[in-house]
Parts: sequence; structure tokens; C-alpha cells
Amino acid sequence: MTRSRPIRRLGWVLFAGLLLTLLPRAGAAAAPAGSGPPVVIFAVPGLQWSDAAAMPTLQRLAANGADGELSVRTAATTTYCASGNLVVSSGDRALAPYPTCAVGQWQQLRQRNLAGRFAADIGALGKALHAAGVPTVAASPLAAPMLARHDGRVDQVASPSQAVRTSGVAAILDPRLFRQPPDDRQAAARAVDADLAQVVAGLPASAVLVVAGTSDSQTGGPHLHALVISGPGWSHRELRSPSTGRAPFVQLIDLAPTILEIRGITPPSSMVGRPMTMSGATVRSISSYVDDDRHAVAQRGISHGVLQLLGGLAIIVVILAFLPMLAARRSAQLIALGLAPSPAIVFLANALPWWRWGALSFFPLIVAGAALVGAGAAWLGRRRGGWRAMTARVGFVVAVAALDQLTGSHLQLSAPLADNPTVAGRFRGMGNLDFAAFMTAALLLAALLAGRLPRRQAILTVVGIGVFAVVIDGAPPLGDDFGGVIALVPSFALLAALVAGARITVRRIIAVIVGTAIVAIGVALADYSRPAADQTHVGRFVGQVLHGGAWTVVHRKLESSVSTVGFTIGTGVVFAAVIAACLAWSRIVATLREVPGLLPGAIAATVGAVLGVALNDSGIPIAAMAVIVGVSAAYATRSAVTSGGAPLAAPEPRVPA
Repeated sequence: MTRSRPIRRLGWVLFAGLLLTLLPRAGAAAAPAGSGPPVVIFAVPGLQWSDAAAMPTLQRLAANGADGELSVRTAATTTYCASGNLVVSSGDRALAPYPTCAVGQWQQLRQRNLAGRFAADIGALGKALHAAGVPTVAASPLAAPMLARHDGRVDQVASPSQAVRTSGVAAILDPRLFRQPPDDRQAAARAVDADLAQVVAGLPASAVLVVAGTSDSQTGGPHLHALVISGPGWSHRELRSPSTGRAPFVQLIDLAPTILEIRGITPPSSMVGRPMTMSGATVRSISSYVDDDRHAVAQRGISHGVLQLLGGLAIIVVILAFLPMLAARRSAQLIALGLAPSPAIVFLANALPWWRWGALSFFPLIVAGAALVGAGAAWLGRRRGGWRAMTARVGFVVAVAALDQLTGSHLQLSAPLADNPTVAGRFRGMGNLDFAAFMTAALLLAALLAGRLPRRQAILTVVGIGVFAVVIDGAPPLGDDFGGVIALVPSFALLAALVAGARITVRRIIAVIVGTAIVAIGVALADYSRPAADQTHVGRFVGQVLHGGAWTVVHRKLESSVSTVGFTIGTGVVFAAVIAACLAWSRIVATLREVPGLLPGAIAATVGAVLGVALNDSGIPIAAMAVIVGVSAAYATRSAVTSGGAPLAAPEPRVPA
């Protein structure tokens, strides 16, 4: 009893330390709320960085102020002018159901958005400013919704020349670029720039000017938009926001909390956006920002085609593999040789400026890269055996994904199988399809290596690769993928149990669930304990759990996941794999047993795919990517083709049920 007291005391000390990390930190005495400098919002719906070529005033502001690339995505694919106004008003993904700038039926829109997927609180910005005693001025009725309170009113509607002299927050809206067709924008851009010059001329020296492209245009689809913040405290640096985690990308939902932060007001919990800050990065040229937009637009044009290509090839492999003709199975092997490394090649190809050469140039890059890597794997298979060739294929996928995360995930953004900044789902870390490929390849790699080792070393190998995969995918500075951690931990635990020959019991399943929860909660609390400006979406979700709003996020993600089920290429890939498993289960198991470790790896990867679908809002495409990687990597071997020929190695002992 006496010996246990120091241990108990140590436990209480550690518990108290954890609590201290979650408590608000005391800081210096804050200035009175609302005592910050005047703020003028010059909103130009549709403004892109490419328009700056005809806007010398904007160029001068960009050459001295803090610049960013603004993603305006709301609840719809394309954000129109009125929706952009409501996003500024709420600090959340609000939506107006019409493609105009005028906002009518204010109270109906408020109730509709509060009951919507994002529970956006229209009027939150105006309410916070009013509560702090900050006057709000709109330069026209079109600009008023950005600063309106819950009752739809602002303190004053005045001319632009009067609005810029406010001591509070003023909003000016110029809709000319919003209405202009994409092929005839220069005249409208020059007119907007002339108005901007007048605003700059009348602006007090103490004021902060925000020039923002607050929506997409009426035609032309989604784009990235220009954002410049100029004034005291805003030097020539790229902007960043915790909502994106990557400079110079920020979101329109960040504009309202940024205005409140400038005025010294704490943003309300209803705002999901986060205040923008200046990064340490020097501002790049305007032409490079234009190129980023071109990259994002090109990605949107071919991403579906790339997934259809890989998914269609996977379906062909599955069909040919189960035909009785040897020529069909050999054709399936040839396709699988190139298909196995293709997801990794898609990301590697994003290091080349393919969007400048034309969107269709990406497909030859995939084919050439797949052919090269597939030929190398085939040569290795002939020289060293199918086990080494398969290990090399999945190892290649793991290596590409891991190196990308360790070097800042530069291959992710706007890659055809990854995230797009105009969609605003994720700007950094590991995307859902990349996670599916990485998880499947990592499980197969661990299983294949373990299959050639003594039991103790095999278990250590699985655990080591599992820890590596969890860190790469889940660490906030790296993959930052909370759902991926919850899928990876039990999948690798199952693989370790299969390799160890342990029985799968209810007690052990519960232990794995508890262990997964501990790891996931630990990652989340560690992120939440960081300053708010450094938190990722994981830490912010913890805050929503503690302070409200978590169910809205969970419900929205579940809805997104369910919506992926339908007549899509992802569903087709999964359906083909399930049908093949039902029709030829014994043959598949026999083939998997011919390669040491492959059967346990396939079981663990299947469990990981199911968990990935359940825990991520991408849904079925995650399972489809797991099938693409797993089936192509496993089938591109001689044993899968010969169907009863000499095995590559002695069969493994039966996997415990």
C-alpha cells in the first residue's frame, strides 16, 4: 500500500497537467472590445487575381499589403453574390437560393440557414459589432447584408465617400465583375479599380482596408479569388488561416472573425471561420496566384476522369481474372502491373506543371509513369520472385505518400485524386483518397514483410509500420487525418493478431476499440491544447464537442458519406470486388495463401476499407481506392495467373478464425 502512494501521486500530477492544458491561458490585460482601428470592406464579387492586370490600384495595394488566395466555397458548388454576402455576415457556409447580389426575405433566410447542413447564423458579425458598440455603415443596400444584425439592419446606409470615414466598420460592394462574362472583363475591372482608387484616397491613415473577391461570377464556375488586407499592422506577407493551414490560402468564412479580431472582439462560437494572420512567407507574384487558380480549375475538369480511368481498369482486372481463359488472366496481370502504382504516380505527376500544357496531358503522364514502374516491377518479379515484386509495388505507394507528408504535402493540393482549394474541404495534410491508397499499401507492405520473418520479428514489423503509418496520417503537422487514425489503429491491431496466430475474441475486439479511442482522443486533445491559431480541424472539433456544434459536423459528414452511394465508378469497383469474392471465395483465398503474409494483409485491408468508408465523408470512393490498390498489387503476380500452378512459396498455416 505504501509503495502505491508515489504512483498515485504521479498519476494525479499527470491528470492535473492534462487539465491545465485544456484550461484557458491567462494573458495580458486585453484592450476594451471594439477599440480597434476602423475597417472598410471593399467587396468585389467575382474578383480574381487575373483581373489585377487591368487594376493598377489593386496592384499597388497588393505590392504593400498582406495578400491571399480566397476560397469562397459555401454550401453549393458555385458561390454567387448573395451567398457570399451571407457568408461574410455569418462566418459560416451560408447559402442564398438565387444567383444575384440582392438579399431578400432576411428572416426566412436566417431560419433556413440555421436549420441547414451548416447551421449558419446570419447576422452574427453585425450582432457582435453592435454588442461591442462598433457602428456599422453600408455604402448601399446591396452591401448592407454583410454587416446587418439579426434584424437585418445596419446603423447607417451612406455614400461610399462617407462610409470610408467611419470610426467603425463599413462595407462597400461593387457588382460589376460579378455580372461580367469571362471573356470581357477588362473594362469592368478598370471601372472597379477607379472606384477602389477613390476609396483609397478618402481612407483615414488609421483604417484597415480589406479588398476581397467575395463570390464567384454569374458564369464561369468556381475559382480562387483575390484578397488584400492593407493598413496598420498588415505588412507585405502572405495570409494564412487555421481553417486552411496553408499560406496563402484562406477562406471567405474567415473574413468575419478577422474583422472582429481587428476590432478587438472575440468571434462568437457560431463562426466556424478563424481569424487570418500573416505568415512568414514573402508574397509571391500575382502571376503565380493566377497559375494556382488555373491549376485548381484544371484539376476539377479531369479529377472525375482520372478516377473513372483507374476504377474502370480495376473492374476490367476483376472481370478478366475470373474468366477461364489463360490469355484473359494474363491480360489482367498486364493491366494490374501498371494499375498498382498509378495512384502514387498521379500524385507524383502533380509535381509537373501539367495544367499549363493542357488538362488532357495528365493522362499520358499517368500511362507513361505506370508503364515505367510496372515494367520495373515485372522485371523484379522475374528476377527476384513475385513476393519481392509485390512488396516493391506497395512500398512505392507508401513511400510516395509518406515523403509527400514529410515534405509539406505539396503533391496533394489540386492533384486529380486529391483536394481542390475551390472545394475548400482540405488544404493540407492527407486527403481521403490518398489515405485509402496509403492505408491499403501500408497494411499489405507490413503483411508481406511479416510473412517472411519469425513470429516475434513479424509482430514487431507490423507494429513498427503501424506506428509509422498512424504518425504520417494522423499527426497534426503531417497528415492531420483524424478519421484515418481511427481506421488505421484497429486494422493494424487485427493484422498483428493474425500474424501472431492469436484468436480474435470479443474481449480483444473491445481492447482494440478502447486502444483506438485512447490514441484518437490523445491526438485530438494534443491538438486542442495548442493555441487556437495553430489548431487543425481536429482540435477545433474538440472545441465544438465541449462548447456545442459537434453534432452539426457529424451529421453533415454522415450525410456526405451516404450521398456517395449510387451509380458511380466507385460503387462499380466495390460491387465488382464483392461479386468476385462471392463467386470465387475459395479460389481467392487459395491464391492469397500462396504469397506469405498476403492473406492476413488482405483481411486487414478489407477491414480498414470498411472503417474508412464509415469514418470519412468521402464514403464509397475510399473503398474503391482500396480495391484499386489491393487487387492490382495482389493480382500482378504469377500465382494469380497460373491458378493452381507451382506456388511462389510454401503455403502459410491457416489463419485463425
